[in-house]
Amino acid sequence: MKKREIALGIRDEKLSLGDHVAYFWKTEKEFAEGVHFLEVGLRGEDHCVVFGYEEANEKVCGVLSGRGFDVSDLEAAGRLTILSGESDGDVMLANIGACFAAALERGARLIRLLGNIGWGRPNWPAEIDILAFEAQVTGAAKAFPSVIVCMYDVKSLSGNIIVHGAYETHPLTFCRNVLRENPYYVEFDEFIASLSA
Repeated sequence: MKKREIALGIRDEKLSLGDHVAYFWKTEKEFAEGVHFLEVGLRGEDHCVVFGYEEANEKVCGVLSGRGFDVSDLEAAGRLTILSGESDGDVMLANIGACFAAALERGARLIRLLGNIGWGRPNWPAEIDILAFEAQVTGAAKAFPSVIVCMYDVKSLSGNIIVHGAYETHPLTFCRNVLRENPYYVEFDEFIASLSA
């Protein structure tokens, strides 16, 4: 059976259902290019989800508004959901799962999630909890007709977070305008075992 391909919206790259991508950005222009992933879905019939800390969610919504989208209308119409992550990893995953299930119930055929993880932010889980959450997202994404892109500001994050939070927990990476299979990806069980070692 052929995999269904979805336009990433960034440099015409294609993704498959259930893909989980780490997208690395350094400039505001690159950040806005990442938001184009949602724009493609909103111009089509996809349900889009913005997930992150408050300032990042506002920044994504600002880019969408600047491109002519009425964020409030999209939320009211059930086309866009904005989720905060101010809880532990298991609760965040349950909230995302409930959001995805509700979108499917309303008739969505594809769900796009753009995530901005709140590393070191007040009211966010500890780093180890977020690392476990990121590892779980890969498995959870495969249970839904979804594609998930997690955005990483490489200028403001430590090398430790980039290596463990992005490279080791995401099967795909998008960096320097290229989508790649990630040779550093660590399978869930092995990754979780390494956290408690």
